[in-house]
Amino acid sequence: MKSFVSSVSIFTVFLSLLASTQAAANSTDGPSCRVAKADDSYFSVVGVQGTGVHPRQELRELEKDTDMWNLFLQAFARFQAMDQGEKVSYYKVAGIHGVPFGQWDGVTGQEGQEMMGYCPHVSNMFGPWHRPYLALFEQVLHDRAVEIAKEYPAGEPRAKAMAIADKVRLPYWDWAMDPPNSDEGCMPASLRRPTATVTYPNGTTGNIANPLYRYDFHPLKYDDFTPLSEFQFKNWNHTIRFPVDGFALNATSRNDAANERISKQQPNNRDMLYKLLTMYQPFNQVSNKANGGTIGNFETLHDGLHNSFGLGHMGIVEVSAFDPVFWFHHANMDRIFALYQHRYPDTWVEDAAQAKGTFTVAKGAVEGPASPLAPFHMNALGDMWTSTTSRNWTSFGYTYPELMTNPTNQTLTSTLNKLYKPTTQGLGSANTTPPAPGSSVGNNSTMNSTKKATDWLCEVNMPTDIQISYSVRAFLGEPDADPKNWPTDPNYIGQLASMSSPRMNSDVIVTGNIVLTERLAQKHQSGELKSLEKDAVAAYLKANFSWRIQALDYSEIPRNNPPAGLNVTVFSVPVSIPESDDEVPAWDGDVEYNRDIEGNPPVYNGSGPGGTNSTTPTADAAGHFDASSGEWVWNNATESAAGQVDGGGGTRIVQETVTQYITVGAVPTSVADAEPSITAAPATVEQSSFSTVKVGTRTKFMTSVIIEYATFMPGQ
Repeated sequence: MKSFVSSVSIFTVFLSLLASTQAAANSTDGPSCRVAKADDSYFSVVGVQGTGVHPRQELRELEKDTDMWNLFLQAFARFQAMDQGEKVSYYKVAGIHGVPFGQWDGVTGQEGQEMMGYCPHVSNMFGPWHRPYLALFEQVLHDRAVEIAKEYPAGEPRAKAMAIADKVRLPYWDWAMDPPNSDEGCMPASLRRPTATVTYPNGTTGNIANPLYRYDFHPLKYDDFTPLSEFQFKNWNHTIRFPVDGFALNATSRNDAANERISKQQPNNRDMLYKLLTMYQPFNQVSNKANGGTIGNFETLHDGLHNSFGLGHMGIVEVSAFDPVFWFHHANMDRIFALYQHRYPDTWVEDAAQAKGTFTVAKGAVEGPASPLAPFHMNALGDMWTSTTSRNWTSFGYTYPELMTNPTNQTLTSTLNKLYKPTTQGLGSANTTPPAPGSSVGNNSTMNSTKKATDWLCEVNMPTDIQISYSVRAFLGEPDADPKNWPTDPNYIGQLASMSSPRMNSDVIVTGNIVLTERLAQKHQSGELKSLEKDAVAAYLKANFSWRIQALDYSEIPRNNPPAGLNVTVFSVPVSIPESDDEVPAWDGDVEYNRDIEGNPPVYNGSGPGGTNSTTPTADAAGHFDASSGEWVWNNATESAAGQVDGGGGTRIVQETVTQYITVGAVPTSVADAEPSITAAPATVEQSSFSTVKVGTRTKFMTSVIIEYATFMPGQ
């Protein structure tokens, strides 16, 4: 008997997943809080205790220690191999950050916020929260190293292995420093090799799947990833980096292409990080993108690295922690926070309203130094870590190479200069003609020899309320016509990035900067920029500076209809250039904005949406705006494999989360505009669905839409 379909369709646009209630766990009466639980099986996150305080090493430095590297690789692989159902398995620990949504270690969430992970972004809690998270990961990693060390033959081999295991810590990846091997690029080769060679405790040698290259799900739990059904994570058996098509079932990683993008961005990351570590801003400003640091903030640098991996796991908030590279990236972020803390010990977390919610914290709740860093317990009693109790990183049993000797600020400054000092810190007006070809543009050039100089940057104001990850990219010269080539374009300078998702629902304006000074110095070196006088530089920028907006799917967001509140402004500021390596530059005058430098907006006559050269992905859209007809077009809705059967009536309720593109003036406002085609039967849709759709002055607005429809299936 043939099946027939009788459909009832209900379209609900979820533009806010956050409850309005205050987080029940938010406490201001002490350094920790307790959460009610049915048993006493809290996991105590303590880091590595009883072995001393040992440094987390940079990945490439750790690899030079062959014995330590050998044990580390095997421990990482064993961690990944743990049963995914165990509380401290790689799978469960990674899932704390996002999916699978739900509680960890008995810490329940707020009603209405079930589609969120625990991690805070766009928040003063961003840095402090990740500290016990990394300590938990490091704790389990160290335990696996000890297990392996105990498998060595008794006597000297085992004693040696145990001594090495005592020092095993989570390494960091310093993506801001100049790479030690320029031919290798910024991304260590150890992250890009599919296999690794190890020596086992019994002395034999063999090749293993490189645990730093990817995580293999065992098994892939389809239902855990269906909340992100606008993507294909529910169908990918392992983590993927920077795929060509992020919506393809058979997507593959492109590590070398990701390395090329990250390497191109590295000089600007270095220059920006140097400013953030050497120019004082209070912790609540510099630590995150919610609170308006005028120079910039650490979180946007963090976001840019994530965005460099495109629509792979690392690029999407809710699944990023499954990619091994997440842990080395965040260890570096924690190191950056520690360097800042050591340099500015008197500033730390202060109370701030939350721009977005999490699983346990409501949007708008005030979080501060005594707020719990859920779900991380300090002890079996259920006391939670807070920003206050986790302020000293050494309490978790680790430190960083630059901080091992508790250096003076002068010594630390010298170290930062060696690591990150820009090649050119300012443009001196004494240089009215370009240097001879082949001469140096380094720190000893005339561009830096003068005490007074000019620093050039562009300030970017980025709204987060469009709920997608995107970047503003700056160029000196016209960028390639194809947006996919922008991150590696010869004219590319750098980006300001924002990592987001429809489930985050934040609505702040992020402020940050892209450094122009060094690229201008290079243009002067080549003779293209004839003079370093301010008027000459401004005229050059007016003719050559440009910027573009790019979504995570590599498509262009047209500048002629940008997200509301987005703004890019070139500015200059007087800077005093230091005369020694234990000093840092200082802005010592008024900022001068050059609002007449518009950045050469493009002419949109391409074949893509809005006249761009972008190609709209076919698999991530519930519909699209047809520029030729001026109408909103819905794609056919199809049944998702995710669903459930109502045994009472034989009705299968299928719920499918998709992504739509909304263009101002084209968003559906009635059922007639939005009625989809579901198999052969016309749909009946409730009229109320579209009155709450949020429309701003933006061309591309990505939001989650849940499509529910019932199908009667005789014989089931």
